[in-house]
Amino acid sequence: MKLGIWFVWFSLLFSAVIGANAAEPDSKTKPHVAFINPGYGDRGFWKDVRDTMQAAADQFGFELTVFDSDREWSLMAENANRVFAMDPPPDYIIAVNEHQQGTRIILEAQERGIPILMLLNDLTDEQKLKYGRAGNELSQWIGTLTPDNERAGFEIAQSLITALLKKNVKDLPDEICLLSLAGDSLTPASLQRLAGLDEALAKFPVLQEQRRLVVNWSFDEAYRRTADWMAKGGCLDAVWAANDDIALGAIKAIEEAGKIAGKDVFVGGLNWSVAGLQAVGDGKMTMTHGGHFLAGAWVMVLLKDYREGVELLKKHHNLTFGMQAVIPENLEIYERLLGDRDWDRIDFLQFSLARKPEQGGYLFGIEGLNNIPWVQ
Repeated sequence: MKLGIWFVWFSLLFSAVIGANAAEPDSKTKPHVAFINPGYGDRGFWKDVRDTMQAAADQFGFELTVFDSDREWSLMAENANRVFAMDPPPDYIIAVNEHQQGTRIILEAQERGIPILMLLNDLTDEQKLKYGRAGNELSQWIGTLTPDNERAGFEIAQSLITALLKKNVKDLPDEICLLSLAGDSLTPASLQRLAGLDEALAKFPVLQEQRRLVVNWSFDEAYRRTADWMAKGGCLDAVWAANDDIALGAIKAIEEAGKIAGKDVFVGGLNWSVAGLQAVGDGKMTMTHGGHFLAGAWVMVLLKDYREGVELLKKHHNLTFGMQAVIPENLEIYERLLGDRDWDRIDFLQFSLARKPEQGGYLFGIEGLNNIPWVQ
């Protein structure tokens, strides 16, 4: 994606700075939204999702209650129980199919008549075949908002080849020894990123995958598994990492082994985390893919539009948006415009189809933003 389009997307976000007039609630009573957060509420990717969701909820007049699960699946199940025990019940539920635990939440929401939106991880095709689909067999399931994880997985792998090519100026080595570090073996986002990696492996045979290891989204496990591989003398030129924490854990092992990340071994990650962006700036990572934490705000836009009867949401229950790679060449743009993570400055109402029905579709990603008339 050209940097010009990338700049336009960020310009759109900053051109939508909140003025004195915030969006008014739809009624005197604020709609109550419960979010079952699979991650941590005080750090990392899921904090960013939570924070963008809160910023948009405040603007739209929603009352948001978040139940943080700290990456513990048993706690996520307990939090689902807490949501369904709320009295009065929430008006809407936001949930995630982390480790494929979403069906129980959807089915119980269906039974209780509570509308639900799935975020970032949809049900798998197998789950849908068995239990039903949004807007059809499961009428309370409004729909799902997901990023293009497969493309991200492909581009992380591609960035490793690009980095090796820059290092060797004209010629790639005959073989690039690749260590692949997956998040988990069940969550749809993890599986989709791996599908993108597989596409890259098929397209670029110079990438020779030595091992594919599941490290449970963990810095510590990525560090340990990478260190073990290197201690055994495993060939290592590049690391494909499913997120930034995993990439940074691998980098720690690489550096402790006396090698230089970004010179001896190339590492790519995903999440736009603060530490990941710093590693890109320091030359230790080829890229951090992402921007999908903004889905916390985007799902609030969908909910607002659902309440206002936007026709698109009655016909299309599965919405996908693109992500973007932050690389050394565009890092300065990101840091200048969104690096402070002050989401309250963005007027998320600008992305509502109820506000701008002439758009015809959501512009949550970067595609086509350079052509829309309301970009300043």
